Amino acid sequence: MSKKIIFAGGGTAGHVEPALAVANWLRSKKPDWNLVFAGTKSGLENQLVPKEGFAVLHIPKVLMPRQLTPATLLWPAKIIFATWKAIKICKDADLVIGFGGYACPPIYLAAAILRKPIFIHEANAVPGWANRLGAPFAEQIFIAFNRATNQFGRWRDAKLTGMPIRVEIIASGERSAEEKVVARKNQIEKWKLSLDKPTVLVFGGSQGSRHINEAIMQSLSVFTEKGVQVVHSVGKNNPLPPSTENYLPLSYIDDMSAAYQASDLVIARSGALTCAELAAVGKFAILIPLPIGNGEQAINALDLQAVGAAEVIEDSKFNADWLISNWDEIWRKAKAYKPLTKQEFSASEVIGKAIIVKLESTR
Repeated sequence: MSKKIIFAGGGTAGHVEPALAVANWLRSKKPDWNLVFAGTKSGLENQLVPKEGFAVLHIPKVLMPRQLTPATLLWPAKIIFATWKAIKICKDADLVIGFGGYACPPIYLAAAILRKPIFIHEANAVPGWANRLGAPFAEQIFIAFNRATNQFGRWRDAKLTGMPIRVEIIASGERSAEEKVVARKNQIEKWKLSLDKPTVLVFGGSQGSRHINEAIMQSLSVFTEKGVQVVHSVGKNNPLPPSTENYLPLSYIDDMSAAYQASDLVIARSGALTCAELAAVGKFAILIPLPIGNGEQAINALDLQAVGAAEVIEDSKFNADWLISNWDEIWRKAKAYKPLTKQEFSASEVIGKAIIVKLESTR
């Protein structure tokens, strides 16, 4: 019998990509099931999800007030209206699974009102407010970092699965040394860069980071002097700088598996998805945690830092001067880094199987 599952999570790639990884795994096993995404009209889900062949249904975006203002008085009405919209989406669903982000709170509330089973995956070491809201209603909670069990309540019983990531990311990390050389060559040639120069991959998350962008732009002359070439995803909302022989700016990178394969060092934020992907592909990174929210990005980076896979620097200290003065030591660490023995990144399968067991046991 066909089942309908609502995948909630959006706004950034860190919420959308794990949901897509689970949805794609589930579709491969249950092609007759109806898998639908719930998101907002402004989120990145509107670009990523349709490319994978899934529908996106929209609910209003409701921001959690972080300080008391006159607009805060309207928040209850906004969340009630969004929940009413979410009830329409969830009314014929067999299960709801949320991955955090703006779409989740109304979906969780709607599913709880309708008594629909709820699963949650939390990507960060410190759960966000959306998933904290949904946790009391959830039948199962999956986490990417064991540190999330340090939270109170239902989080102590959460199941550690790791991060659901795309199969092509996992596959790129499992290639033989010879296959990795060929993949690097193909991508470097596609970028029209030099095969003989070290390649640094820079990105600041799906929205980009102006702070990281400024530091990179101010360091380019030094990189050129050192014979280093830079591939830089500046973010879709940021202006695209001119390219040079050693500098390739891009608005957004669609094929991250190929980009990782071609790079010798990564400079990025420490979002949960980025940390999981770096672990899977075995790349050394400079990580600059974004100092917002619950401080989750700083905690996300701890595991990579502990095994020597990353140099972590505070956002307030990261600039061109720091990058230039520390570059030789960082490059030494990057060349010396040897990834740990192969790990199993099966979060999509673990979560997908849990969904199947739940729904097939309620026939």
